[in-house]
Amino acid sequence: SPSTHAVDTMLATANHAHLERVDILVQEGKILVEKLMSQGLPFDMTTSGAPNLGQEAAHTHRRILHAGGDQTGKMLMQYLLKHTQEKVTRLPFHTVLQLQLQEGRCTGVIVGDEHGRRNEIQARHIVLATGGIGQLYSQTSNSSVATGDGLSLAYHAGAVLEDLEFVQFHPTIFTLKGKSCGLISEAVRGEGAFLVNQDGERVMKDVHPLLELAPRDIVARVIEWHWQKNDPVFLDARHIYRFDQKFPSIFANCLSHGLNPLHELLPVRPGTHFHMGGVKTNDVGETSVSQLYAIGEIASTGVHGANRLASNSLLEGLVFAQRLAKRIEGKVIRQVSKDSIRINSKLLNQYKFTDMQLRMTEQVGIIRTEKGLNAFVNDFPLHPLNLAEYTNQEIPFIHRYTASSLIAKSALLRTESRGGHYRHDYPTSSDEWTGKVIEQSIQGVSIGTRKIERKETVK
Repeated sequence: SPSTHAVDTMLATANHAHLERVDILVQEGKILVEKLMSQGLPFDMTTSGAPNLGQEAAHTHRRILHAGGDQTGKMLMQYLLKHTQEKVTRLPFHTVLQLQLQEGRCTGVIVGDEHGRRNEIQARHIVLATGGIGQLYSQTSNSSVATGDGLSLAYHAGAVLEDLEFVQFHPTIFTLKGKSCGLISEAVRGEGAFLVNQDGERVMKDVHPLLELAPRDIVARVIEWHWQKNDPVFLDARHIYRFDQKFPSIFANCLSHGLNPLHELLPVRPGTHFHMGGVKTNDVGETSVSQLYAIGEIASTGVHGANRLASNSLLEGLVFAQRLAKRIEGKVIRQVSKDSIRINSKLLNQYKFTDMQLRMTEQVGIIRTEKGLNAFVNDFPLHPLNLAEYTNQEIPFIHRYTASSLIAKSALLRTESRGGHYRHDYPTSSDEWTGKVIEQSIQGVSIGTRKIERKETVK
């Protein structure tokens, strides 16, 4: 039910989620998913024809819909692409370098193509849907393109960003010889897989009543602590019935790396997974910059608070994209009259991002300290820049640098631990920070407030 879904969401988000937006998520989400089911999105069903519901971390009920076993995101994307392919023009191998502004409004984008050329594309509405920040860290479940570009684009365009310190580290990244080899979904633990150390002892025993299904930040820290003590952690899924059929992608990936989940333990370690913070939006996706919008992981709608409830991200993307579509449909914007331009890029310097990734992992990662955060902020100071002055190859580095600096700055300022933000020197949540939101823009840093509690119950 929407009411219990809302309660689970608020608890998992460390009481930092925006209550009214959570209501939107759970109430409109239920209706939207039922609509998608009726339209033919192929969710997994039981033999009786009912939805085959799964359970994941911090959910008190089995309410997770899956499609293709462990391929829900892929199935959803294929479904949406199929139904929009004749309505959308795609530009492959193009990268957005800069947002264009005119009289305080966002009027288009500058893009670079694979040949180093630049093009300016004008539009009445510009929607950021650039995804997450996983590649800012050494270990991640994210794809290679999740480099935080959207944070930097929005920042340099003057937009307000919030909750940047809240980074979710997925507890179970399949890890071999220090290298991330793919995500092992929370659904595997939802089906009963155990976390054990090298002696076969349950590592979540006596830590949390939900054991392996405790909120992700708690599970991730426990696993990381064990690894830092040279006590590797493994996922034991050998007893799960028909593992190969329930999780075909995970099973195939493990086999490709020489381990069989049906008979062997799987070494796992936390990695960057999801960014709760992002570009601040209202309940229809509008940012603080006119004609600029944000949807999905790049957006901060407030529904994920300090620690996203498992599987709420796909739902958020669907719900708030639909709300934005309705908003744009009825919004008249004066068209900017300006011809497209083409600029030849210059020969460019090559940058290596490896050092900054390691610093982010060590100093702005799962366990943070004032000393480490100060060192990062001092070594990588934040600078508002005119991106038009830089070359195509320089700008991607600037985007990564800017996104990393923004996250570190917020993490240094929040002197408490809450959800995905854990400070070893401030290990508990503080009443002083309850409901407080750190906002950053080129104008500086400010502290806002968020509605996180109410007297009446969720309907």
